[in-house]
Amino acid sequence: MSKNIFDIGDIVTLKSHPLAYQKDGRIDAYVNQIPPFMCVKEVHIERKKQLYSTELPEAKIADNVKYLCVYFNQHRMIFEESFLYQDTIISISDLTFHNKSEVVAEGHKKLIDETLNYSLVSYEFGKRVFFKTHKLEKRKSFKNAGQDINSSTRTILTHTSPAFIINGYKTNTQKSLYDQKSGKLQRKCADKLYKVIWYNAYQEKFSEEYLPKEFLTDDSLIYENIKVQNRRTDTKSNE
Repeated sequence: MSKNIFDIGDIVTLKSHPLAYQKDGRIDAYVNQIPPFMCVKEVHIERKKQLYSTELPEAKIADNVKYLCVYFNQHRMIFEESFLYQDTIISISDLTFHNKSEVVAEGHKKLIDETLNYSLVSYEFGKRVFFKTHKLEKRKSFKNAGQDINSSTRTILTHTSPAFIINGYKTNTQKSLYDQKSGKLQRKCADKLYKVIWYNAYQEKFSEEYLPKEFLTDDSLIYENIKVQNRRTDTKSNE
């Protein structure tokens, strides 16, 4: 019987993401064909499921473990979710991000390590927070950033979420479930949900969503690095 290897709030993506197999961490693919980084919202373990085809017995067609995964749709400016089998997704720790410097400075923290070490956000009404995938999506580096001729995408920053403001809190009504006989996990859900608000430019209104607190970070490295990059750009433009 399969066991879940991911937990609530873990960041995952499809195994087909270019950073999973393009070794130098520079993406050579149409930007609109790159799958998003997602956070695990729910864990589902089904113990009475048909895993193999009736037509070809050795052909696996499903998995005992699946996850409800959430990502930010940059075009529609809303969160989207989808169920994905464990065998189809991969952890960000198995990805490679491009680094311009072959030799990094002492004490340099890699982006993946930085992301994996985000601490849980404490609830505070009016606090600015970010979706945990924010910096990963912005940090993608491209060898070729082409666009499919049928795509409406006009930027390489796909799936990038804005900053959010916490403005609500509630206990999750969707509870974790366990088998009454064996006590084994059937469905795992977050306990606490934070409501966040942001400006939805697509619909020209403010949008709100309840998210597991495990989805959010207020790590200052996200915007401190932006300030440093902006200062470097300003310095070069003045030279």
